[in-house]
Amino acid sequence: MKTNQWKRSTALALLLAMLGQGCAGPGARLQYLIGEDRGLEHYENYATNIEYPTEVQKHEPNPELLRGPRSIESLEEVTPREMTLNACIRTALTNANIIVDDQSFGSPSNPLLGNPSRVASVWDNAIQDTGFLFGNLGPEAALANFDPVFTNSLQGGVSQDPQNTQNIGIPAGGTLENQTVQFQSRLEKTIATAGTLAVEHDVNFSDSNQTQLFDSSYTGFLQAEFRQPLLAGSGVEFTRIAGPVQSNLRGVSGVAQGVLISRINSDISLLEFEQSVTTLLRDVENRYWDLYLYLQLYESEIETFQDLVRFRDQLSRRDEAGDAVAQAENRIYEGKARIQGSLGDVLKAEYRLRRLLGLPLNDGTFITPIDVPSAARLQLDWESSLLESLSNRHELRRQKWEIRSLELQYRASQNLARPRLDFVSQYRVNGLGHHLGGREDDDGVTDVGYNSFYESLSQGNNTTWTTGISMSMPLGLRLARAQVRNYELRLRKARAVLARQEEEVGYELSDAIINMEQNYLLAETGLQKAAAAKRYAETALERANAENQRDPVLLGRVLEAKITSRDSDQGYLKLIVDYNKSITELNFRKGAILHANSIFLSEGEWNPEAYEDARIRGEAMSRALDNIHLRTVPEEFVGGPDVNSWESLGNPARPFEPGALESVTPGIPAGPVSNSLITVPEDPPEAKRQLAVPQVEEPPASVEPVKPEEPQRSDDFLNPVLYETQPRAEATTPKRSVTARSIIQERNRKRHLPGRAELD
Repeated sequence: MKTNQWKRSTALALLLAMLGQGCAGPGARLQYLIGEDRGLEHYENYATNIEYPTEVQKHEPNPELLRGPRSIESLEEVTPREMTLNACIRTALTNANIIVDDQSFGSPSNPLLGNPSRVASVWDNAIQDTGFLFGNLGPEAALANFDPVFTNSLQGGVSQDPQNTQNIGIPAGGTLENQTVQFQSRLEKTIATAGTLAVEHDVNFSDSNQTQLFDSSYTGFLQAEFRQPLLAGSGVEFTRIAGPVQSNLRGVSGVAQGVLISRINSDISLLEFEQSVTTLLRDVENRYWDLYLYLQLYESEIETFQDLVRFRDQLSRRDEAGDAVAQAENRIYEGKARIQGSLGDVLKAEYRLRRLLGLPLNDGTFITPIDVPSAARLQLDWESSLLESLSNRHELRRQKWEIRSLELQYRASQNLARPRLDFVSQYRVNGLGHHLGGREDDDGVTDVGYNSFYESLSQGNNTTWTTGISMSMPLGLRLARAQVRNYELRLRKARAVLARQEEEVGYELSDAIINMEQNYLLAETGLQKAAAAKRYAETALERANAENQRDPVLLGRVLEAKITSRDSDQGYLKLIVDYNKSITELNFRKGAILHANSIFLSEGEWNPEAYEDARIRGEAMSRALDNIHLRTVPEEFVGGPDVNSWESLGNPARPFEPGALESVTPGIPAGPVSNSLITVPEDPPEAKRQLAVPQVEEPPASVEPVKPEEPQRSDDFLNPVLYETQPRAEATTPKRSVTARSIIQERNRKRHLPGRAELD
């Protein structure tokens, strides 16, 4: 015995000595027996380097980026690419998988570079629909709270316990041996009333050396449970808004985990996508007219430059016009500088438009606008325009969705401001058996017969049941009441914000109308000024060409008259372009820019299984009997469009989505998810864009907003699809006549891009 103790002490001392060698002490330094002492340069060189990520999926930059942009110093030959405004819009929408805006270009806060997760794209709605985080659940994640939960467990073990006292059949000092196996299976589901249903089956195997009826036996039960909230967290309405009360985190998730709130969040995501597309269309139109303007100014500078050169050559043949020749040469160099600056403006405007259209920086072509701005006056009715703005503005529609969401959450929070009172019940059938299965129940020991566990369980002779209520309540309900008050204040603020937003929309609409009228009047005056300057230049030139007129002062006036005529022409071009841009801004402020371009937004198609499911449900509902004692139809929270919105006016060419009651052939493949954002008919070659005067008619007094039934959502999340149902030249609004001025027509006939030689 002493020998064993000595061995254990020696082993413990050796173990402590080995562990002590590994402990760090002051001044301790590791000694390596193999290898050279190379220093720490390799560690310093690599540990302090900036690391770069590796790509799992290799990404190659667009090879077209390797082709450098055009330069004023080395202007290469390009092929004009004539495009209508309608074609530009179609191209922009086709390439708008990632939607960019014009205002953020070159800004330090450009979200495309600084915060790419906030950039609008065609995948945003699908991302929202598949959200799974608390506070941002998508419809599928919200419905997942009602999925049945199936759990299984199987465990086994052996225990050998020495007994200090005499146990049943085991003397003192003996060993109690027990072999056990536990199997548990449970299926639990949350129902729409916030209650839970559960079915559980347990089987336990035991083999022990104790004195028992059977040396080895099987015990277990089959159990059914039901729990239903009666006060806080009860009801279908609460569950649709906040989700099952068991899935809510106290003070974290609030009451925004239900299917209704997730549906509203998905609709808000679609609205944000529509707003991004609207902004893109406005930027494309503005950049289109900017490029048109800079091309016109560029050609005006060239014409003036060539006119000055010809006039200088005429003066050089006169002996007494020396001062006038010097003055003309000065104006020639000034014109050359203006041409170079104007060419830079043209190139910048062209690649800014290319950026919005999603085209390469330089593909060997040059975008050339062929549409001309309108000079017709647009007359608007204030009440109709205001009603259209209040119906279509994305900001107001979003705020109304927010108010509806807060109203639902406020109602759900009131439900939680009550004690938690649940009805609980349980029913269990118990079983015992010497064997797990078997057809005979005779065990040879008892009269009842416990030979088979499942035979005993199926007889149902041994049952257990419980029923009652369970109540819990924080005294004072301080958190619940604070939540109710919080939602009440947020709801009041949201309604006040909506009223102020409507006033703000009115101010913006008024400002847009004033700017449009101002630009029209200025353009009208600018046209008269340009005509007067042209007459003055012609008169001065005629006087200078007279045989008896050789006055240098008069020749200088001819130069100034030509410059004045050029400035007047350019001023008119700027004003008429500003007038058309103000019309675009007016449509943007009215929320009607999509309608003005015959573009409609629609959700993607459902899965074929969803159509079949909707058809089956529709047939079942059509053959069902009404129960007057039940509230079977939930409250509507989605209304139809306003009577003044473009969707209420109807459009025969709007894309048709098959309804749920139509026959669906099983096995039809789902609709493709294409990168192309629009499906539009191509313009005929002769089609030209015509700007139309939107004349909003007052709706009939009998027209009421239509509230369609709540559509069934499917589990297939497709990209939103933009449909342009008809060319702009055949818009449903009345046409606006285009008064083309002689200046614009003449510029269009002479549009070209000069080479380097023409600048010299």
